[in-house]
Amino acid sequence: MSSNKGRRGSTRFSSRRRKCEDGEIISSTPPLEVLDLVAGYEALTFDSVSVPPPVPYGEFELLDPSQQIFGTWTPTNENNLRLSIPQMTESMAKDALMGYVKGHCCWGLGPAKRMTLSSIRDVYAYHYILHTFTEKREARWAWAPHAGGDIDGMVHGVSPSPWDIPATPSRPFHNEVKAFEVPHTASVKPCHRCRGAGTFGCPNCHGKGWSRCLACHGEGFGLGVGESRERCIVCNASSHGHGRQDCCRCGAKGRISCAVCDTYGQLKCFIQLTVSWKVTVGEHVSGGENLSPDLIRQVEGQIGLEETGVRLTALPAGIMGPDDSLATASAQLINQHLENSADTLLLAQRHQVRMVPVAVIDYQWKRYQGKYYIYGLEKQVSAPKYPQTCCCGCTII
Repeated sequence: MSSNKGRRGSTRFSSRRRKCEDGEIISSTPPLEVLDLVAGYEALTFDSVSVPPPVPYGEFELLDPSQQIFGTWTPTNENNLRLSIPQMTESMAKDALMGYVKGHCCWGLGPAKRMTLSSIRDVYAYHYILHTFTEKREARWAWAPHAGGDIDGMVHGVSPSPWDIPATPSRPFHNEVKAFEVPHTASVKPCHRCRGAGTFGCPNCHGKGWSRCLACHGEGFGLGVGESRERCIVCNASSHGHGRQDCCRCGAKGRISCAVCDTYGQLKCFIQLTVSWKVTVGEHVSGGENLSPDLIRQVEGQIGLEETGVRLTALPAGIMGPDDSLATASAQLINQHLENSADTLLLAQRHQVRMVPVAVIDYQWKRYQGKYYIYGLEKQVSAPKYPQTCCCGCTII
């Protein structure tokens, strides 16, 4: 976090400047010049800066074995994805299609009742899912109103580096963000908005607490001549006298509470560490006889393989038989996740292969030859080119 370039005189906060109630242009954050220089954090501003994990955290070969808390499982020659496929019978296929067609009010039942099934092919679709669990740490200056009490300042010791501060997720493979105050970095500074007063002059009445009554033009009387003139009903109850209207903005006090320091007049400035745990998900679907991958993702299947570890290796070739597309996709996704996590700490990876049964049914109805699918453990149906899909009985020929 250290840098040879100091932050004093920095103009980075021009984008953080805003116009206040009284028209004065001030920064929404304390000026950097008043902050203490903390060893190892000299270049910090109020913008978050990502802190890459130091060696050995970034070297996968040197990871502490105690970090491997999730357990591993490695497939053997006896564990592969070439398992027995449940058989779909002709009666099961027709019953599933009939139920599917009845769920579409405009579809005709004729083809489903009278079609001839040419063949039924039972296959598997393989849904590969990779989860990569990483930790990212960011540091920045932060501030909060200070109501008094002790603070953990630099006099209490040397501030630890960002990756020396202990932080653990609530549970693995779950997105989460936690914020910590870096020890021994706090200090108390006067509020830059009210200059330590806790209040500032009202911009509406310029600190007077009143303004000239517009109804009576400051005279204090309404309409009439001589003794018949009555007191102005607008400013008659003013606490500042007749002809003066109490300021509604400040309650006739002339001062407004400072929202920056919450009227305390002091700000506690400290370095904040934000730790983010993120799960990156990658997916690939193979097989299924060209059935849409989106449909495969939506249904239940059986877990054919599941493996968890700090850093996984790709699925072995031949795990699906002669088709190596799943192994290739596994290698590509794992490498992609590692490349996209250069400034983070890799905590764990988990991948699994869901095996979704798919029955491909070829049929003939009159002169039309078509195909539909029954997939998932729920036996969902997809009939993309069903011959009668209109109320008027239109038929695909």
